[in-house]
Amino acid sequence: MQTLKFQSKAKNLAMLQGKLKNALILPLTILTKNKVKNNPQQALEDIKAFCVSNAIQKLIIRSSSLNEDSMQNSNAGAFLSIANIAVNDKDAIMHALRQVADSMPNDDDELLVQPCIEHIVLCGVGFSVDKDNFSPYYCIECDASGSNSSITDGSSKEKISYFQYRDMPTYPTNKINDSKDMSQKCNEKKVYNNTLSTQSADSINHKRFQIIIMLMQELESIMQYNFIDIEFAFAKPCTKDAVNTMLDNGEILYLLQVRPLVQSHINLFNAVPQDALSRLQKRLASFLKKTPNILGDRAIFGVMPDWNPAEIIGLRPKRLALSLYKEIVTDNIWAYQRDNYGYKALHSHPLMHSFLGIPYIDVRASFNSFIPKELDSRIAEKLANYYLKRLATHPEFHDKVEFEIVFSCYDFNTPSSLSLLLEHGFNSNEIKRIEFSLLELTNSIIDTKNGYYTKDLEKVGRLQDSFMAIQSSDYSLIDKIYWSLQECKRLGTLPFAGIARAGFVAILMLNSLVTIGFLSKEEKQTFLHTLNTISKQLAEDSMNLNAENKTAFLQKFGHLRAGSYDILSPRYDEDFERYFNLDKKHEAQPHKLFSLSKERLKELDRILKEHGLKIDSREFFSFLKIAIEGREYAKFEFSKLLSYTLVLIGELGVHYGIAKEDMAYLDIHDILSLYASLYSKSPKQKLLDSICKHKEEYELTLAIKLPPLITMQEQIFAFQTEQVMPNFITQKAVTAMTALHTDSDLDGKIVLIYAADPGFDYLFTKNIAGFITCYGGANSHMAIRASEQSMPAVIGVGEEQYHKYCKAERLRIDCQSEQIICL
Repeated sequence: MQTLKFQSKAKNLAMLQGKLKNALILPLTILTKNKVKNNPQQALEDIKAFCVSNAIQKLIIRSSSLNEDSMQNSNAGAFLSIANIAVNDKDAIMHALRQVADSMPNDDDELLVQPCIEHIVLCGVGFSVDKDNFSPYYCIECDASGSNSSITDGSSKEKISYFQYRDMPTYPTNKINDSKDMSQKCNEKKVYNNTLSTQSADSINHKRFQIIIMLMQELESIMQYNFIDIEFAFAKPCTKDAVNTMLDNGEILYLLQVRPLVQSHINLFNAVPQDALSRLQKRLASFLKKTPNILGDRAIFGVMPDWNPAEIIGLRPKRLALSLYKEIVTDNIWAYQRDNYGYKALHSHPLMHSFLGIPYIDVRASFNSFIPKELDSRIAEKLANYYLKRLATHPEFHDKVEFEIVFSCYDFNTPSSLSLLLEHGFNSNEIKRIEFSLLELTNSIIDTKNGYYTKDLEKVGRLQDSFMAIQSSDYSLIDKIYWSLQECKRLGTLPFAGIARAGFVAILMLNSLVTIGFLSKEEKQTFLHTLNTISKQLAEDSMNLNAENKTAFLQKFGHLRAGSYDILSPRYDEDFERYFNLDKKHEAQPHKLFSLSKERLKELDRILKEHGLKIDSREFFSFLKIAIEGREYAKFEFSKLLSYTLVLIGELGVHYGIAKEDMAYLDIHDILSLYASLYSKSPKQKLLDSICKHKEEYELTLAIKLPPLITMQEQIFAFQTEQVMPNFITQKAVTAMTALHTDSDLDGKIVLIYAADPGFDYLFTKNIAGFITCYGGANSHMAIRASEQSMPAVIGVGEEQYHKYCKAERLRIDCQSEQIICL
């Protein structure tokens, strides 16, 4: 076939008419802006003749400017299109022609006139590569609402995204959907039937996606260009010529637009070798099987459950941050402390895995670790399988598993919540035994005298002395790094993991008091406002910063950084002006005092006794206060040693002449191994070799696409995602200009931050209007802080929506209706 060259939007479609096997291009006529301006009557006559010859009832008039859809600039959405114009309404047609013509800058720009598609089943956009970094994935975004513009204008509420590796391997015929759809008629390549077959109504979507991909492959071949962007729609036939390209279900795929993608400054087109994905798929297959010493017939991996790495270290962390998180939390510490607190022992089971550099939580291990160790093993196995099945059925709960999936402690709503299990094969006796085991476990946790969290708080209290001893010692840099991390684990993250568990139990129990109607939402907020958390202290101390109190402020808070595990994220005391303003006065917000009458305390005593909780009302509120405050205090204290370790690693880089930006690619074990081992190579060369290797691997990490929740090995090559369900904080609404957290002027703006990391607490001192995070769960640090501050916020909108909001100049957050609107 003759190679064609990209021209204008209109001419691209015109030259492809009659040449495509996988889609239909609607009849079209092209007018020039000159004709519309200088000879409008002739333009109307041309449109009338066009409509008559094609039996058209409604029109769409679209821009086709020389300034859009080129190799240099797409200018997507910059010019006007007007749809649903009745062909017998000359005034409406003329008005639309003038409006579209006036929206374009050049006299020789074109207007594209076509039938307006009705009865749209699915519409959207497709990219032959990732549009931002050109990684080798077919990317499809579509909407099933019937709208013809919701994807391109960002208003979609029924958005579906599909990603498929371009060089997906060929599989045996029996692994292919055996329906004879158009993709099989037009291309003999065997397409792997991915996970869509496991979801409702996705079998037909899978067929549609494969047809769209075949269309893009056909266009790549015709245009001899690999980087294209198309707009498409599936609809019932709207012209008499559509019958020959009809799908088995009576739909037609219409190509509405094709243009070249503007070359990105990052090109990762060759960064994902097929064999790397094949090895990952093979490894995942072994993980997904039933394994000894762990309950559950299947495995699931996610980026958000439990110690959600997407929130703490990001979806694509550099090697140092990833390895540090594994070393001090997710390899061993997490399991030891769950065991200490009465849950099933999972020693030697790492919680987090790295899939080609992307961190994933082993959800099956996590769910096991929330099962009381005293629960009968048969019931425990049944419960683990229920958790896994529920998450697989409701993937939208992946960032709120402890709220929506698992029963990790006893609260005032537990008897009611557990009744759900009756619908999933559990009998009343089994449910009662689960309830009793959770009650026993919870009583051991909330004990204000002997609860394990009290011992953990004592351990954290010794951390400062240990930190000062290491800091003032004459150890070598490598020795200081080694012992800082050992003490950080022993007196930092290990007790923190326990206190955080107690803190989460406290939040669940507090929330359940609202659920059963004992406390109002306002009373709950009032109680939270009375807590003297580290975050509250930071907010109050930073309200009236000046030259006199700056030093004292940094002595207390200077070790904090926006990315706790990121060596490239500056500490407060390294870049003070980035985070704070001197001499900017803020008025402290008054808060009500929280108090309950004697009668209500007696009522709570009765409720506690009725539920079998061995604690009275005053001890109960004491536990809530100590546990919630303690969680922040413990994190604050261990972050001193973590932050200090990152400083030392930076100094080690200076010692060897290695830039901090390069040190970020080291694995922490590259450094720790130098403590007890002497190698033939010099330490500097050993570190440089490791940096070089991990930089190369990181390019693959940047390019690879994996779903937020992996339930099947087939998802390594192709997967579908539904719209993310973010967490809206407060019931407030706010409209404001947007800013990235790195911007200097944040006053009165909605701030966008990547993760809900506690290092972003400084934002509460900036008089911001609200904030949105890419990642983070309902119980993340920033979610709790926003609730305490009564600040409108949206936690965990997901990568796609986050990047869309970053590009918006102005947003409206309506937490009550759970909407984010680009203005």
